[in-house]
Amino acid sequence: MSGLEVIGSISAIIGIIDASIKIYKGMRQDKKLSDNFKVVGARLPILLDSLQTCRNHLEPAKDRLPADVCKSLEQVLDDCDEKASKLRQIFEKVIPGEDDASEKRYLKLIRRFGKGNKVEELMASITKDVQLIVNNHAIKSASPNQNNQLARVIQEMESLKSDTPDESSGFQFNSGGGAQTNNVNSGSGQQINNNAAVGTQNFGKY
Repeated sequence: MSGLEVIGSISAIIGIIDASIKIYKGMRQDKKLSDNFKVVGARLPILLDSLQTCRNHLEPAKDRLPADVCKSLEQVLDDCDEKASKLRQIFEKVIPGEDDASEKRYLKLIRRFGKGNKVEELMASITKDVQLIVNNHAIKSASPNQNNQLARVIQEMESLKSDTPDESSGFQFNSGGGAQTNNVNSGSGQQINNNAAVGTQNFGKY
């Protein structure tokens, strides 16, 4: 893998994540969607920003990126692309369309993908890959604020309770009316409020 190919792989992941963001932002206002989907969708722009910064940082030096660095990045880039593609597939199948089939479509996908492929699990794993990419010793493109945001995303995803029927009482789609259940953190970590408005949220003050 060359420096140009590294940038190409990063650009491909950016495109996949951007497609997922567009699917999420384009959903119907009355769409019944689980809390975990909403949290994942709202955090995707953080990954997009970090990867775009990384690509812009690498562009001027793409022809000078050491071969060993390119080789060390190849596997993590491939893994990140695969996971981001799975997340996009889930968004494509679950977010559009009729609500009564969303649960079945989601369960079918995660069963086909296998263990560790629920939206919150994929998001945590993708974010860890992004951390490895942007903090590679030859790149170091992430600002302190971006690194803090990435760490918070991982913390948040790992603290989310599964809302799939095989591990909880139901899929818990929210139709938009009435109260929702918050995932309460009783320890010293971050409190996650899933009643927050849908959209990009700024983690910069963490």
